[in-house]
Amino acid sequence: MAPELELHEVLMSRDVRGKAFVFAGGTSGIGRATALAMARRHADVLVLGRDATRGEATAKLLRDAGAGDARWARADLSSVAGIEAAARDILAWRRTFDGLIHSAMNVDLRARTRQSTADGYEHAFGLQYLARAGLNLKLVDALAASGDGRILHIGASPPARLVPDVGDLQFERRKWTLTASLMSSQVLGFLHVQEAARRWKDLPISIAISCVGPTTTDSIREQPWWARALYALIATTPERSAENGLRFLLDEDVRLARGAALKSPKKYQPTAIAYDAELAASVWRLAEAMLRPGS
Repeated sequence: MAPELELHEVLMSRDVRGKAFVFAGGTSGIGRATALAMARRHADVLVLGRDATRGEATAKLLRDAGAGDARWARADLSSVAGIEAAARDILAWRRTFDGLIHSAMNVDLRARTRQSTADGYEHAFGLQYLARAGLNLKLVDALAASGDGRILHIGASPPARLVPDVGDLQFERRKWTLTASLMSSQVLGFLHVQEAARRWKDLPISIAISCVGPTTTDSIREQPWWARALYALIATTPERSAENGLRFLLDEDVRLARGAALKSPKKYQPTAIAYDAELAASVWRLAEAMLRPGS
């Protein structure tokens, strides 16, 4: 049996029984831990993933835990076509739903050269930024229709002074490194959340980022021995890393978390994201162009 999600210093008052939540990356790790916690509170849950065996097993786990409805849908979010297909599947499940949680990440610590998606985008950019922005843009109306839609990005806190090179987000001129690509995609996520909060300020939608540290997930078993050894020493559990995000989903009033980052995994303290406004707007327009049919 999966462990219960413990919450420290958290006061929750929102009843999610019968409310519907979508987890992009919910078949493992932090996404799965959060989905399970919501299922135990009798929410309806749809998890997206690529592996059928893992997906069906997760859906059964969620139903057994108490979810009113729990399903799995196959999704490959590494391409624009895959993002569009996932959005269609989500809307086929629910025309209106209450929450969208992004935790899909796919990192190979052995990578030494730039990896590309089917569309030719740098891999971390495509999966950890464009996929999340794309689903948010395509599903914003369905979330707003719930009257209290919540969008949660699971990510990491990038260096404070790091600014993405908007002219070379695909590392076509710069030297690619795994760290640079991952941190660039994280900053882009921060910029997206900042701009989304501004553009959607009159909509009943709250969007935030929950920053997590090293976490023991299924994917760690596939990493090099030194990474497995390091994580054995410093990593926490998916349940612990899920705590801040779960509070964002369950608290009755999350106005202070709108457009904010929960930077410390150890406490719930929303910090407003405040990058240059024109930079955030330009990155938004870039994503819209990339997601446009025929682009």
